[in-house]
Order: sequence, then structure tokens, then C-alpha cells
Amino acid sequence: MIFTENENTFSFEVSSVKSEKEFNTGLWLVLIGINETPPHIALVYWGKYYSLSTGKVDCGTHVDRIINTIMRKNIPSVFVRVSENTMPIAGNEAASPNILLNTIFKDLQPLTGTEMTCLSPVREFFTACFSSEFIGVNYVFELLALAESKGLLKDCFSLFPLVAASNVITLPKYTMAQIRNTINEISTQRTTIQ
Repeated sequence: MIFTENENTFSFEVSSVKSEKEFNTGLWLVLIGINETPPHIALVYWGKYYSLSTGKVDCGTHVDRIINTIMRKNIPSVFVRVSENTMPIAGNEAASPNILLNTIFKDLQPLTGTEMTCLSPVREFFTACFSSEFIGVNYVFELLALAESKGLLKDCFSLFPLVAASNVITLPKYTMAQIRNTINEISTQRTTIQ
């Protein structure tokens, strides 16, 4: 098992990354800034990074740019490999995950002044690719619990783990109020700086 949870926390069994090139293949759910509550949620699909944040939307940015930022700033992050074995997109075998990701992310606007969260497009992708059950998740720990129950989680790697001596990283669960507060704080800081 890669993911476990209890009432107040959720945990990952992690390994250290042998090479950052590992993220150039496959599908990855990424939690960036796991030292913050809540962390930022994004996707990597075959070396392309997809993210919705308060400052911008990444739609197919090469993952090396994100990895370089994480490494340069020592940002504790978790990369969870998701199985692609069951990924035919519901009823549309011709659509590829790349096309779906580009469709989901290309017209998004940064999070300021919206009800969306960084999880919103990730949830939409999981709903389209894996199961309509994902549409009901509001938090990454709910998405991970459902993905674990469906056997979708394959590996988990950490960069700059919070506890280097252990192979388990535990994070606190959070509320929608905490998500909204974080989005508002970051948006306010961005506005103040500009």
C-alpha cells in the first residue's frame, strides 16, 4: 500500500528518487510544498506538467522546469505514479490523455476570484480517465483514497522529504476553508507585489 489515512492525517510510503528522468514517463499525481497545508496539487503526464495555481496555468510545461524549481528552492514534494493500465477514456478510445489534459487546462484562468482549486482540473481528468466516482472528491486525500482502493497507485517518490530517516511521510488533513484562505493569501501577496 502506498497511501493510508486516518481521521486527521494521510500518509505515503515513499522511496527516494534515483533519477529525476523517472518523471518523463507515465502519469504522476504531484503534491508540491508538502510542508504547507494544503500542498499544491498538479499532474505530470509523460514529461509534461499540468497545474492550476493563483499565478498561472501550466498546460504541458516540460517537467524538467518544475523539477529544477523544486530542486533549486528545496521544496518538499511527493510524486505518486498512477497506473495507466485502465486509462481508456470513457467511451472514446480515440482521445488520448494528452488531448484530454490540454482540453481541460488550456482555457483555465488562475485561481484568483474563482471557486475552483488546484485539484479541480485533476479531479476532472481522473473522472474522465478512470471513474465517475472521482467527481465527488474535494481533497487530494479523498482522491488518493479512491485511487488506492481501485489499485491505481503504483509508486511514490519524494524530493526533500520532511523526515529523511523514514520511508513514510504523513501530512495533516485540511478543510475547504484552509484551501480558500491559502488561495486568498497567495492572491493578496501577488497583488501587493505587483
